[in-house]
Amino acid sequence: MSALLVALASAIAPASFAADKKTPVVGIVAIDLQNSFFVRMRQAGDEAAKDYGVKTIWQGSEGSLEKEISNIENFVNQGVDVILVDPLDRAAIAAAVQKAKAKNIPVIAMGNKVDGNWNYNTLYPDYSNMSTVARALGNKLEGKGEVALLIGGKGNYVSDTREKAFRDVMSKEFPGIKLVGVEATNWDSSRSSDAVQTWLSTYPDLKGIGCFADSICVAAKAVVDANGRKIAFASYEGDPEMFPYVADGSNVIDVLNGAYRVGYWNIAVAARIAKGAKYDTDLHMPTYFVTSDKTAAELKAKGMNFPYITPAKAEVVAKDYRNEMSPSKPDSAMTVAAQ
Repeated sequence: MSALLVALASAIAPASFAADKKTPVVGIVAIDLQNSFFVRMRQAGDEAAKDYGVKTIWQGSEGSLEKEISNIENFVNQGVDVILVDPLDRAAIAAAVQKAKAKNIPVIAMGNKVDGNWNYNTLYPDYSNMSTVARALGNKLEGKGEVALLIGGKGNYVSDTREKAFRDVMSKEFPGIKLVGVEATNWDSSRSSDAVQTWLSTYPDLKGIGCFADSICVAAKAVVDANGRKIAFASYEGDPEMFPYVADGSNVIDVLNGAYRVGYWNIAVAARIAKGAKYDTDLHMPTYFVTSDKTAAELKAKGMNFPYITPAKAEVVAKDYRNEMSPSKPDSAMTVAAQ
């Protein structure tokens, strides 16, 4: 009877993710592990590791390029099965990534690309999304005034792409808007706060602030509110702390990647690759524009119409990652056509 039960249990277990003799090890090199986005990303990533039957080892780089390179090389020397890395500088880490290639260790650049175009890239439609963010802010300001932009760091694919999109839209579509400041925060909210405090003193007519990521935007919004200024924000990432500002209209638009969704998705992809899944170099995760019905109606009246979900809906979508990306889904469900 016991042998029969064992056979039945084996028959009903998911074939692709049944327990293996060797548990795959995924090494994750994060920019840092203190930023709220990365904290949530790790939490959901660890849930994915349990669901998919892999072991995760997380290493933060504290915003240091040298430490990021060292972390990659350490994982190569350890012989992990897959390496995930969020590149601080796409060119500077290329040599370390090539060392992984020499050892036949797959590398996944999270939300980024690495020079050499060998590794996998888990991407979002950053240019088109940030173009919409900039366009929404420009329309909110009726094409007039001074704006500033908070970015991550030069050489980071995501930050560079979002910055270029913001600059392009403002210069081409809103000649009456002047971009007076662009500040690299290195994902540090204190640097964001300092930059905004300086802008408020230097540019008394500042009307809008774009943010490449919500984790630094929350701090910027707090400084603006503390100074009693009325400034329109437009942001990216879909952190829950920004949703109240989207709901009240002070943040015109947000983009939901969602830290939890990003964390779960990347570990799910890594686990599938470790277990033999085949993918194209670039994989894409679906994203969502988030705004209030009132703001959407205001923008539509100004000629801007786009698909969106409300902050309340975004809170639901952001937490549905285990259903959206579970091991029961086929490998093809982990990527969509480029948007």
